[in-house]
Amino acid sequence: MATPAKPTKEQWDEVKRKLSTPYCSVYFLIDGYAVAAQVQRDKMRLVIAVYVNGYMKGQDIWHGRESEIDKLPDIPRRFYAIKSKGRSAKQIKQYERAFGKRETKKMGIYDRFFFTLPYFSTPGAFITHIKKHNEDIQIVDYDTYKAALDQHLAAIEPEVESA
Repeated sequence: MATPAKPTKEQWDEVKRKLSTPYCSVYFLIDGYAVAAQVQRDKMRLVIAVYVNGYMKGQDIWHGRESEIDKLPDIPRRFYAIKSKGRSAKQIKQYERAFGKRETKKMGIYDRFFFTLPYFSTPGAFITHIKKHNEDIQIVDYDTYKAALDQHLAAIEPEVESA
């Protein structure tokens, strides 16, 4: 079995520099997936959008409670930012007044909710997430990425025709 590929520090610095430039793209082959990271505008700020195998699918966006985080599907776990949200102290206090602390706890009001988004706010956050959740990472040029993407799409095309 071959050793998984890992980019050097200089290559990661170059990726970080490119992803700090507006409307720039970086392409990867990661554990059999063709991944494109592009700097895009989201309202009045720039974010890093992640496309896996050429798509950003809504079905890959996950949400759930903290107890369900182990059910996180493969693509969101590997490539998407994991965010969490809890209720405000004011909302919790309102529930406690209305139902009492015991009932509030049973209703799950204190639980945090987790969700994945195909956007990262900084290049450092994207790079750290990719390094942590993937083994074989290759930084490639657009032509190599496009060839891998075409190969992937050709492999799933017969499934689409038979459906």
